[in-house]
Amino acid sequence: MNNTISPLIIGLSIIAAAWFVGQSLSHTTTITTTNQNSISVNGDGQVFVKPDTFILEVVAQEKTKTTEEGFKAVTQKIGSIQKLMKENGILDKDMQSINIGINPNYNYDNGKTTIDGFNATHGLRIKIRNLESVDKILAGVSTISGIQIQNTSYDIDDKTEFYKEARNLAIAKAKQKAEEMAKATGIKVGKVMSISESQNYVAPYANQMMKSVMADSANVGGTVSAGQMEVSTNVSINYEIN
Repeated sequence: MNNTISPLIIGLSIIAAAWFVGQSLSHTTTITTTNQNSISVNGDGQVFVKPDTFILEVVAQEKTKTTEEGFKAVTQKIGSIQKLMKENGILDKDMQSINIGINPNYNYDNGKTTIDGFNATHGLRIKIRNLESVDKILAGVSTISGIQIQNTSYDIDDKTEFYKEARNLAIAKAKQKAEEMAKATGIKVGKVMSISESQNYVAPYANQMMKSVMADSANVGGTVSAGQMEVSTNVSINYEIN
């Protein structure tokens, strides 16, 4: 078996290693020499966008003696939330029931287990499209007894164009990287042999929510901050090299 390694392969490996050391760990480039020589590059693109939607999740919880009483109690509380939302312009299509359930409440005493009632829950996931109404809605929710705010976050209703923009940035970055590698090693970049993509976005959470509700109730101002949301994508492109 011939164990001799060609000078070309050694040279390519040294150049590739030197380039990698100077780059972010999220950007990797490798050159492979097989039956079909190729260069594989990664590129990422990020777009920062102001959210246009606020997601609010609330839940009503009640402990009652019977299941019927439990469902009736949480239904009434959720009804109050739905009324509040409609008063603030929220459409029925933007309110979805979640986490509906009822479970026995167990009491443990001296090794004995008994049921001393039932815990009923009914949640609501609400999509608020008018961000200017968020503070008022949160303040209204805080006045309804027995309602817990489980989660809040911002979102973008349609991310299609933003992913397209991020993708174009990622492809341009990957192409530039391939051309720079090719120039440094004395080869030419050919046609694209394969391409793959992975998408991601980071939705900011409304960390100031409870501060805002308390401040509003105390009539001392305060607001929930939307910030920006990152829409990002990563592409991996395999080019033929000559």
